[in-house]
Amino acid sequence: MKTEDLETAAAPGVLLHDIPADLVRTVTRSPAKARLYGVDNYFRESSRLFGDDLDDVLRTTLCVLKPEAAAGRRYRPALDALRENGFRPVDAVRFRHHRLTVRETWRFQLNFASRERIDAMDLVLGTSDSVMLVLRDERWTPDDVPAAVRLTALKGPSDPAQRRPEHLRSRLGAVNGLFNFTHTSDEPIDVMREIAIVCDEERRRLLHARVRGGHDAVPEALAAFAELEAETPAHDLDLDNSWRRLAATDGPIGDLARDHAAGREVPVGRIAAALRAGADGPAQHWDLLSVLTHTLRFNEPGIGRIFPNVLLESWQRTAAVRA
Repeated sequence: MKTEDLETAAAPGVLLHDIPADLVRTVTRSPAKARLYGVDNYFRESSRLFGDDLDDVLRTTLCVLKPEAAAGRRYRPALDALRENGFRPVDAVRFRHHRLTVRETWRFQLNFASRERIDAMDLVLGTSDSVMLVLRDERWTPDDVPAAVRLTALKGPSDPAQRRPEHLRSRLGAVNGLFNFTHTSDEPIDVMREIAIVCDEERRRLLHARVRGGHDAVPEALAAFAELEAETPAHDLDLDNSWRRLAATDGPIGDLARDHAAGREVPVGRIAAALRAGADGPAQHWDLLSVLTHTLRFNEPGIGRIFPNVLLESWQRTAAVRA
């Protein structure tokens, strides 16, 4: 991507007047994001708070540990992996996703998602609270790529065949496209936007103070993990085991699993309807989520992205030019 493309995207009349063009050019390498986020109220809210602290923005990133991380007991392995790679929690925010936060967080990605994938996201992310870890990259220097970019590269590709053992998704044993335990922000511009989606103004100010002061949030993170694990029975998140357990139950949910065992097609909508009707306890709920997330069609064929992913190489090229 050429520098002049970002300059055009951040030109007067394209962005709202209260977001400095220099800020936008510092936090993204995507002209499309510069245009779209420049008129996005979440990014505007964060830019007013973080706009004078660009070094803090560049060394800070987010890792959201989703509800399946509680059921699958992946909290501590995730925290260990992050800390081993130089990412230290400076804040921990426990929150519950709902229909609107799901759509706002992934507003620019859900255009190519299937309807059933969006429904499944509502069901998975609405099951229990998530924990947003606000992380400081202790290895960051002004000559490096931003923390968000480094962490996204460390997370590893969505395709298991392309992952390496050191990737976060490999270390956590990502189960499928939705049971992957973590969400990370792609670039600093996404960090800023997603903070404003999750946190109201008062909570943003506390988060900002903790980022600036280098607060140690490990005790708070561990306390949130313990509380959520106490509320969420452990589950193996295994597809075959989930089908077997469901088939051993009575009623419509058992009938659904027995149809599958007999080789009859079980539509995704039928599984989702069973979840909405109410499972018989948390174990059965996670069994249904397990079969749902393995069964659905992920994306709509022939629908392109609003903007391509910004890869590590785009930021590395910029760093090479600065050097």
